[in-house]
Amino acid sequence: MPNIEFIITAEFHIDKGPSILHQYPTDIPGLKNLYFLPELMLPDQIHKRSEDFTLFLLYRNMNTGEFQYLFNRSTCEPDPYFLYTIVINLKNDEFKRGSQIKSLSILTKLNYFKNFKPILLICLDLYFKNNQIEYLKELYNCINNKNFEINNNGASEKLSIIKKLLITSILDLPINDKIYYDEKFRSKIFGYNNRDNVLINEDLFIRKDLSFNSIINFNKMNIPIRIPLLDLPDTTGDYFNPTDLNFKPNLITLLNSKLSTPYLNNEITIYGLQTPPIIILINALLTGKRVLLLSYENSSGYIIDFILLILKIITGGGILSGLLTNYNIFPIIDVSKIDLLEECDSYLAGTINPFFKNNDKLWDLMYDLDSNEFLLSSKYKEDETKKQDDFGAFRNSIISEDAKFLSNLQLSLFNYNDDLTTIQLIFRRHINEIIRILLSSKNFNLAENSNNKDLILLLDGIGYYWTSDTNKLLEISCYQLISKKFQDLLYDSKFTYNLLLPNLSNELNLTIDLHYHLQKLNNVISSKSINFNLGGKSNNSKVNEREIWFNILKFLISGRSLEIFLLITYLMPPNSSSSLQSSSAHGGILTIFDKNKGLELLLINLFNYDDQIKSNVVMILQELQDNYLCGWCLNMFLKSNLIYELAFNELTDN
Repeated sequence: MPNIEFIITAEFHIDKGPSILHQYPTDIPGLKNLYFLPELMLPDQIHKRSEDFTLFLLYRNMNTGEFQYLFNRSTCEPDPYFLYTIVINLKNDEFKRGSQIKSLSILTKLNYFKNFKPILLICLDLYFKNNQIEYLKELYNCINNKNFEINNNGASEKLSIIKKLLITSILDLPINDKIYYDEKFRSKIFGYNNRDNVLINEDLFIRKDLSFNSIINFNKMNIPIRIPLLDLPDTTGDYFNPTDLNFKPNLITLLNSKLSTPYLNNEITIYGLQTPPIIILINALLTGKRVLLLSYENSSGYIIDFILLILKIITGGGILSGLLTNYNIFPIIDVSKIDLLEECDSYLAGTINPFFKNNDKLWDLMYDLDSNEFLLSSKYKEDETKKQDDFGAFRNSIISEDAKFLSNLQLSLFNYNDDLTTIQLIFRRHINEIIRILLSSKNFNLAENSNNKDLILLLDGIGYYWTSDTNKLLEISCYQLISKKFQDLLYDSKFTYNLLLPNLSNELNLTIDLHYHLQKLNNVISSKSINFNLGGKSNNSKVNEREIWFNILKFLISGRSLEIFLLITYLMPPNSSSSLQSSSAHGGILTIFDKNKGLELLLINLFNYDDQIKSNVVMILQELQDNYLCGWCLNMFLKSNLIYELAFNELTDN
């Protein structure tokens, strides 16, 4: 498969409007049905700006080979193609009636399409200055002659989603240097298979920022193109090394937005008019709503960056996938596509045209980026879903998971100079926790409907862990309608949750909800600490710690199950931000996100009064040490915690 499928040039003429000039190497199959391409490639209000970019997704029909705008599950390839267009407004005194609007596009499956911007700008300038299609031919050939595969035998593509999630969740800083300097380590953890004497692609060389470079020679210039270390489903750009300059300011803008309509809906505004906008947005997408972003004052690129930010939030970097194909993502759309929007039960779209704001029958939720406010459609004015029930009086009390998410996100953004991978891990943890709440006991029932008929659950207890039945009842009631809608979408394959319990089984088809039981054990530790300080007894005497640790050990039989275990330890969010604030108050350097709560929970049980529990914990640690990646992580953690290292060494020596 070529790196880029097609190159397209287009321009805007004051008398003729937008039109496509050239397509290379051939015309795009299905172009007759994509007559609106020039209008979308040359966005509204471009005459106000010197440059801009647009993006939209196309899908290839497997039967006809033609590209189409809407995804069809039965006929289309499962992955989208990105049509990425850079647009330049060329001022020219010879054109008294206005400016020349020129654009150049690439159609590619590569999700790091933005990295081609420098070479596209050079080609755009040369092509329109000399009016020679030869530059398009050269661009097409020089990009496609390069091999962007990390490994020539494609071994990196065989990495499991679990391992990809694990590698991109590790925040211990030593791993960055280890990956960069130690080629053997890098090859081992990324699956670059040297056993068959297959060398890593010689066209690529590693960068210190944990990406690869490929050098493309175009018009006698050497132009570097950055290649991500690994890919994740529904992720655009480089998750492991995010470099989007707009990511953080756009996120701050989103957090500072407000809800400006009086309408309420139990699937969106779960805390009434006080529902934080980022929670409104997440709820709207998890329930398949029609979400539209509008900005008349800003560029189409500004809107698209917000669309990509929202996708980062809701997918959690591979936790939830399926949006790019099943949800209908329209980064930029205009009024001529209203008929397409009317065909969609759900969509996430961006527009520059203010016409949409006064036509709220087309959308359920609008985010006006100019006023930085959210609006619910007036159809919710008569909505009866916000009826009071037995728990109606508690609806304005935010559930603990949402509170932790907002607190940790704000502290990371405003109190610390955390890198973007930390913020992405906060998204990942939150989306995972919310989905666990939405599925709860259904998590294992989904396995019964799969092909895993012989799946054996080692220990009862699945789904999100609540510290009390009262909390469980209140929080489930808060998310009840969202849960029902999300489960419907999941069963209908509109979404894919990649950490469903059947996906977390070992080679013997044994499974255990590690997240549930680790949180249960964590609650025991917290309870013991509180009661010790108060001089009382623990209320968790019914928790059989021995049984939990024994079954965790029973589950860990191979590299696959060990990596599952380590991933879950990274996905456990901190109980609160109080320790972070305390660390800051006492001059501490580390944030709560520098720690792995799950591994810390494991290591603290090296001091358990129960010798059997200590023995099981030691054997679990020894199993982890036998795995290449898990062992490295564990050793790094032990080196930074001397007391745990001494305890572990003493127990293993004896």
